[in-house]
Amino acid sequence: MPSEGRAISGAIAGDRLLDLLESGWRRELRAGAVAGRPEADAGLAQAVATALGAQSRALRAGGVAQRWPACVVVGIARAAAGSDTTAFWPAWHRAAGLRSSARSAREWGDAFLAALGALGLPAASTAEVAVLAHATAPEDHAGSEGDLSDGVGQARLDPFGGGVLLMDVVSGQARAALPEEITAEGARLLAFDEDGAPVDGALPADAVWVLCPAGAELRSDAPVRTLVTSTLPLAWRGWRLIQVDLRGACWIALDADADASRRLVRGRTRPVLRTGPPIPGATTVAGRPVLASPPEVLLPPVKATFRVEARRTDSGATLASVTTTGDTWRPEVLWRGVRRPLLGEFVISVTPGLRRTVVLAEGLGVTSYPAPRLTSARGLQPAEAVISAPPGMTVSPAAAAYQEETVTREVTCVAGAVVQRLAVTPPHLRLRIDPEPGSGAEGTGWHHAGPLRLTHDDLWRGGLLRIDLPGAATAPAITVMAGGEPVQVLGALRDGRYPLRRILDTAAVHGGAELTITVDEGTVVTFATVTGAGPANDPWTVTQA
Repeated sequence: MPSEGRAISGAIAGDRLLDLLESGWRRELRAGAVAGRPEADAGLAQAVATALGAQSRALRAGGVAQRWPACVVVGIARAAAGSDTTAFWPAWHRAAGLRSSARSAREWGDAFLAALGALGLPAASTAEVAVLAHATAPEDHAGSEGDLSDGVGQARLDPFGGGVLLMDVVSGQARAALPEEITAEGARLLAFDEDGAPVDGALPADAVWVLCPAGAELRSDAPVRTLVTSTLPLAWRGWRLIQVDLRGACWIALDADADASRRLVRGRTRPVLRTGPPIPGATTVAGRPVLASPPEVLLPPVKATFRVEARRTDSGATLASVTTTGDTWRPEVLWRGVRRPLLGEFVISVTPGLRRTVVLAEGLGVTSYPAPRLTSARGLQPAEAVISAPPGMTVSPAAAAYQEETVTREVTCVAGAVVQRLAVTPPHLRLRIDPEPGSGAEGTGWHHAGPLRLTHDDLWRGGLLRIDLPGAATAPAITVMAGGEPVQVLGALRDGRYPLRRILDTAAVHGGAELTITVDEGTVVTFATVTGAGPANDPWTVTQA
């Protein structure tokens, strides 16, 4: 289960406690942490349950799951982990200080499933099955080749020069550890999390520090990106320390003893479908992403038997079916005998454990100019798009023109007897206004039809302006123009949005304004205008008698 870190002291309001815990728990749950680990702090679990129960009296269970999904998953899973698995709802209601009823159990069950969906975690057929799955901690891989020696609970990693440190029981001070003090017999692959804590058993699907012999090659079932290469003390000569990104990998191992040193990645103990990025600017007519290359099925590296299949959704025809074991599986085998290029909608299934639908237009490419399209007086800049198809596939039209008011054009792809209609939308500038936190207002839809028209009343109501500018590395500064002269510069907040209320005074003084950004080494784009009299509900407005 996600770690608690430092103990929380003092009285903290329930909603603030949930806010403090939510982001960290959300990150760890998405990385594969176990929600109901029984050895986690019971006092904090009780505080979370009490806070969730209190908040549900105003927001209902569904509203609580929407605002604090990670806390809901952790809180309910903790209650289930510490109770009889056949009757955990009464235990949850007692912990949350709520009246137990069948209706309340259904509401919290639906809330648990909604929280899993909000976190992007796999659900189950029923809420009870999902809760029990997240309440049960997996068994550690005791005695694995990568485990650390006895006393590892006192070991920490200083990844920037200090190496592995051990806490001296007598002095209470940390001291540098020697390799023979840390490694178990024959261990050659040691792992530490981002905070330097040693990781036994399954590894988190996140950034991990790996300590291994310098001459050994790190292997995996998927490409593993090295984030940092660090240094070690002289005592660790012959070893190397690297930080790697394990997202997308099922396991890592060393080349010389891949079977013995193999370490599984948490959350990768079931089949996974890995897809590449979708084709930029191309979707189905219904708005679904389209892939330019077939996805890869990754199986857990175990001796269990799996059946991997690819079928067409329209006809149900089986394109490929392979029965294999996880430890011998190679992802490219699935598509080896399939006619290419692939076009259309496919169902990829693994029995047991996986079923996904994807849309493919293998080898298709979309190039547009200008990129991105910027705001014009009546909509967006006129643009052109060229759609290229691989041998064996045709596309019509192969080029499309976009007038100012046109955002999307449809094209038809044909490969053999398969016909697939696609929507081609060149990347373009678009805007929306998100409500201010706690206002209860709703955000606007995305706007791209010419400059956004704002009034002083709009600025008074506030909101956070979001600018989607494809290809921009950073959020550009907004220049407020009045009478052809710059009168204010507004920078983005940390999340890339702009607080509109900060330009209210400027617009009121000048009577109106234009909002511009500068892109492409000097191109000035007017993306919004502000007009109208000062807000009638301004409490600082002085009315003449």
